[in-house]
Parts: sequence; C-alpha cells; structure tokens
Amino acid sequence: MGRKMMKRQAILRSSTSTVPKHARKSCANKEAQTQVICPTGTLKLSACTNGMHSLKLETVAVMITSSKKCQEITEKRNGDINADTSRHLKDCVKWLTSFFKGEPALLSLHRPALCPEIFNHGNFRSKVWCILEEQVKFGRTVSYGELAEMCGSPRASQAVGSAMRNNPLSLIVPCHRVILSSGKSGNYSGGTMNDTKIWLLDHEKTFKASDTIH
Repeated sequence: MGRKMMKRQAILRSSTSTVPKHARKSCANKEAQTQVICPTGTLKLSACTNGMHSLKLETVAVMITSSKKCQEITEKRNGDINADTSRHLKDCVKWLTSFFKGEPALLSLHRPALCPEIFNHGNFRSKVWCILEEQVKFGRTVSYGELAEMCGSPRASQAVGSAMRNNPLSLIVPCHRVILSSGKSGNYSGGTMNDTKIWLLDHEKTFKASDTIH
C-alpha cells in the first residue's frame, strides 16, 4: 500500500471519530448512540449510564434551512441502549429540539447530564468547556481572549482555541459562540463548517432579538 493511500486512510479514520482520544479512554462504560436529523445536518449523540459523551455534527446539510423552518428533528436509535443511557439521550434530543425551535422552554431545561469521567479532568481544557457552557448563553458571543480571561488565564487564547477544536459536545458546550476579537465569526470545525457557525449565530440572534430567549 502506497504512502498516499495510507495517509488518506489515516485521515478518514480520524475524521470519523466522534470523541477525542483522551476522552474515549476515560470511561469504561458501554456507549449508546443516537442520530438526530437537524437543520444543520446529522448529529451523532453518544452516552453511557453516567451521561453524555459526545455530540458531533457528522453530516453537514447541503443547504441549511432558515430559522423559521427549524421544526422537525427526527431520531434514530442504535447501539447498546438501557434505561439510563436512553434517558440521557432522550434528554439531549429534547434539549436539541428546543434549541433549534428557539423555544422559551430552553430556559427551564437543564442541560443533558455529562459523564464525569469524560468532562471532569480538572485540566484547563475542561475548565474552558465548563465556563463556556455556564456563562456564555444563547444569543451571546465571546472572543477567544475574553474566554481566556474568564478562565483566569488571559494569555491562553491559543489554548482556548485548542479546547474549541477538541470540544466533544457541540451546541451544549457552545464553541460556535466563540468568535474573533474583530467581531468576525472565525473558523468552525477547523474551517470546514464556517457556514454552519454563521447560521447558528444568526439563528440565536433571531430569537434573542424577538425576546424569545434571553
């Protein structure tokens, strides 16, 4: 097998991984998956009995629908499902449905439980994820530098960028809300989903402007 072919296969393997390598080795529990069709494409959800492991945009929609048509989210279950993992996945699907509809119910919904083995590492990356999820709410944005300051490390904007690139829980940990200091949206998923990021930001601004979600 030629070097080019081997390199291509390695890229394909890495691109289909839904959970960062460090996270996959952190939890010994079996995972179950759900695929959700949403306005931006196909989302793949993964959870164990303790909570969510990942939420990744697996397939990008050819044409993203307008915010007024964000009504339908269909769900397809597969994998090792039991009562606890099913509950976590159902909670996440419910949260996503409210997110894409821009429903006021999103305000009262607790975010889906996260597996502590995946997210409570006590390192800077986990700290960035937690602060972003807790403090940068629907319709708001923050720059990489501002988020670094919020995490107590004002010079760590590059480390914040690395945390965004390795975020296993898109939307719930809203890396799309982290933008450039110039006010431009910046890259999303390594620059491969920039249109998706712009759509998500516009989607949130639409409902924030109408006072649906604060």
